[in-house]
Amino acid sequence: MSSIFEYLSYGEFTRLVVCLSLDLVEYVIPILLTPFVGDLFDIIGLGIALYLFGWMGLLDILELIPGLDFLPINFFTWVIWMFTRRWGTIENTFSD
Repeated sequence: MSSIFEYLSYGEFTRLVVCLSLDLVEYVIPILLTPFVGDLFDIIGLGIALYLFGWMGLLDILELIPGLDFLPINFFTWVIWMFTRRWGTIENTFSD
């Protein structure tokens, strides 16, 4: 039986759990989808993303756009971060 840690390092797994938790909390607690309380939570999530992913955490600013709260933006940020971490920059990946 294989372990998740064969594919992800502990730091990568921890970042994934934090991102999934931030997205899940928004879905489970409906008050976080309201304009003022939800925006405060999104700003806190943006700070966490900036800490975890550096400049790439700025993708979480999409959470502040009305209507995009239903998308798992934190998870998408983690996926893009993993893509660039594993395979280098996007330009190097798609070059001929």
